[in-house]
This record gives sequence, C-alpha cells and structure tokens, in this order.
Amino acid sequence: MEGRYFKYYRDSAWQALKAEDYRKAFDYAQKALARDQYNLEALNTAAIAATRLGDYGKAAALYEQALVIQGETPEVYHNLGLLMARMGDHKGAIKVYREALALDQESAEVYLSLADSLGETGQVEAALAAYDEALRINPGLKDALYNKGVTLNRAERFKEAEAVFRTLLKDGPDEPSWLEGRAYSLSRLGQYADALKLYRRALVATPDNAGLSYNAALMLEKLGHPEEAVMALDRALELDPAFPGAALEKANILGDMGADEDAVKIYDREVQNNPDDPLIYFDRGISLARLERYEAALEDFERALQLEPGNADTLNNKGSVLISLGRENEALACFDEVLRADKKNVMANYNRACAYARAGDAKSSASALKRAAQFDRGVLAQAEDDHDFDSVRSSPEFQAFFERDS
Repeated sequence: MEGRYFKYYRDSAWQALKAEDYRKAFDYAQKALARDQYNLEALNTAAIAATRLGDYGKAAALYEQALVIQGETPEVYHNLGLLMARMGDHKGAIKVYREALALDQESAEVYLSLADSLGETGQVEAALAAYDEALRINPGLKDALYNKGVTLNRAERFKEAEAVFRTLLKDGPDEPSWLEGRAYSLSRLGQYADALKLYRRALVATPDNAGLSYNAALMLEKLGHPEEAVMALDRALELDPAFPGAALEKANILGDMGADEDAVKIYDREVQNNPDDPLIYFDRGISLARLERYEAALEDFERALQLEPGNADTLNNKGSVLISLGRENEALACFDEVLRADKKNVMANYNRACAYARAGDAKSSASALKRAAQFDRGVLAQAEDDHDFDSVRSSPEFQAFFERDS
C-alpha cells in the first residue's frame, strides 16, 4: 500500500513540475520523500521545485543529499550547478559543471550551462568553445547558438554575431529574440536601416516589448527621423514608464529638435528620480545653455563635475558657458584642465581660442586656433562663422594666420 502512495506522490510531483506548479511539485515530492527518503528522482524533483520557488538553501541541501545517496551523478551535478548560477555563484557553478562533464563528456546541455557561466565570468573564448562543443554534440540546440550570438555581441564581435543570428533566422524567421539579436549586431555595424526593419518585425510578434520600441527609436534617430523616434520612445514609456534611458533619450532628441523647454521639463523629473547621475545634469546643462539660461547651466555642469570629476565634455561645456558669461579666465582654467589630460583635445583647444578672442587677445587666440587645426582642419571653417571671433577677426595676427593657412 505504501509503495502505491509513494508512486502516486512521485509521479504527481513530476507532473506538477512540468506544469510549472512548483509549490504543488515541492509538496508532492516531500510527501514522496516521507515514504522513501533515499529516492533520487523525488529528491531531484523537490530540489528543482525549491529552486523555482526561490528557496535556494533548501534546494542545495536536497542536491547534496542526492549526491550522498547516489554518489557522483552527472544530472545532479548539473542541477546543482544551475542552482549555484541562479544564486550568482558562477565560479562555483563552473567547477560543478566540470564535475558533471567528467562523468559524461557528451552532454550538450551541460556544455551549454558551462558556457553561460563562463560568459558571466568574462571568459569569452572559453565560453564560445563550450557553446561549440554543445553544438557539436547537438547541432540543433538553438539555445546554444542563440547564447553564442549574445556572447559575441557582448564581446563586440558584431560580424560574427550577425552571422550566428542570420543562421538562426533561417529556421525561425519571425522569432523575436533572434530578430532582436541580429538587429543589435547590424546597428553596431552601422547598418541602421536594416536593423530598424528587424526591430519592427520583432515588434509585430511582441508589440508590448518596451525594449524593442526603444531600440527602434534609436535607429530612427540615427536615420534622421526624430519625430518618429519620439513617438517610438513614447510607446516604450507607455509600456514601461521606468524603462532605462528612454526618458533621457526623448529629452535629448527634443533638445536637438529645438524643443529645449520640453526637454528641460523631462530632465527636471529625471533629476528627482536619479539625483546622483552626472549625465542628467550634463544633458540638462546643454539644453539650458541653448536657452541662454547660462547661470542655471553652469550650476548643472558644476554638479556633474562633482559627481564625475575631470570629465572632458563637461569641462568643455562649462568653459563655453563661462565664456558666454564673460568669465574668460575661469573658462581658460576649464580648458587647461582638459588639455593637461589630453593635449590633442580639439574642442578644448578651439574653446581656448574662443576665450582668448572674447578677451581681446588676438595673438593667443590665433595660436590656440592653430593648435586645434593641427588635429582637425574642420575647425577653421567653423571659426569663420563663429561670432566669438568677431572682435579679433580683422586683427593683423588673425589675418596673418588665415593667410598662411590658405
């Protein structure tokens, strides 16, 4: 009679596990173990269910018990490794996966798990080799091929990644995650139009995916369609109001479109949510400067520098605002700080020329502009239309510089 009940509980636990009813699976497995505490199948089912329920300590104890009872078993080692990986202990998981492979060298699933943990610990080449082993054993293991593509993207090996996702899409041309993976590769290769097409195809299958709308917006911006990009970002924010970067990206695009007042309103909200993010202060400072609200812009750039000291872009923009406020000496100090770290910084050299020009020092202005032009000849054309140079443009030093250059 007891054997019949054990079988019922064990089988019920397995059925509940397949149905993803982990609480019921755990309870049935525990009832089975009450009748046979050494049954490996019931222990394994209980451990898997405990893992899914987030009770990692209980799951680990069950796996350890299974190993004591059964001895070295590849399946139990594999499951224990999966548990450790779920807990964030990828180094420990790698050791356990290797124990499993020592017992069964032809397990594609274990190689897949090993590769995932190797990738999480930054061992890219070893991870790729493990994915290849999984695919050698089971060429149809799509998870291995997909994860290999993701790893290649993370390693910025975009051409290789794109080829992997292209292969996957031959078997499933409408699979959203594969479309997204290839789209990302293409976007990083500068093929924005093709990437946008793939993001849109993925959105057809999963229209409520905020990430896809966000990525489509980035492509639309790159392709010069800011209004459509804003609409796509609005959709992403409708789906997930807290989607990382979406609000700031919208504000940046609005600023580029000349809608700085609207952009500043978004930055104001973002500052409240993320008061220690220097990028928000930097971006808001840019918009405030374009609105000629120079004192407020200066405050933002100074706050950004408190959070990220020495940032060259922030120092350059702070200096530009100081020039607009007539504080040329302070501006020069900003540009000099940039140049101490990077003598070839074109913007800092050019801005020094602007500061000297505004201060009426034509000789120093021409010298600084010459220095900037050594690294980027395009600044000369910029200087011809830049009103900062109006007061020195007709000076002998400036005229002589442009005559020598022409």
